[in-house]
Amino acid sequence: GGTAVATLPNGEPTPALPGMLLGPPHGLGSPEFGVVAEGIRLPKSRCNYSNVEAEIGFTMKATPTPASTCFPLTEQDVLAAVGECFLAIEACGSRYAVKSPSFVADPLTPLEKSADSQSAGAVVRGRSWRMGCAGSPTAEDLAALDTSISVNGAQVATGGASLVPLGSPLASLTWLANHLPSRGQCLRAGETVITGACSKTKAFAVGDTIVANFGDLGTVELTFS
Repeated sequence: GGTAVATLPNGEPTPALPGMLLGPPHGLGSPEFGVVAEGIRLPKSRCNYSNVEAEIGFTMKATPTPASTCFPLTEQDVLAAVGECFLAIEACGSRYAVKSPSFVADPLTPLEKSADSQSAGAVVRGRSWRMGCAGSPTAEDLAALDTSISVNGAQVATGGASLVPLGSPLASLTWLANHLPSRGQCLRAGETVITGACSKTKAFAVGDTIVANFGDLGTVELTFS
């Protein structure tokens, strides 16, 4: 989903274009890529992991449709098409081996940097809820979240869901749902969307255990091997 705030020509703030998960090499499936279960040990060198982000994710159960015949989609329209929400850590990766001689001799263009920074190496999925069921957080609950990240028990970053693009996880998802049709696409059942960093850090190394804390909703844990 949106990973940063950009500005339209008229000055209106808007999330960055949607990115993709970096998949495994062609023909080589691996559990270390994509959406992975909490508790996994990720090889830090596998995808040049550079930073981690605490995020709220959604899994779609349907393509959002407007309650009326008019666009744009409202947050209520989009929420009705969400199957689950979940706590997550995005392990941000890169296609490029930063320390390679070719990188130094032929640095990336601004477009290449932008495209690369919008691609995730892995999304670690923690606790999840079926939206609308008893005990599931509301859109307002998610927007009001305070978050933090700890490394080996020491807190290194704080933040909250208000820091994600457009001010809340559902607002970010709604922007994406309205933007995709302009590119001939749409959100579809089964797709996973993470909605932007609530807090983030680069302060970790091989062997470190990282915990993203979402207050009363719980935590997500990741270790780099």
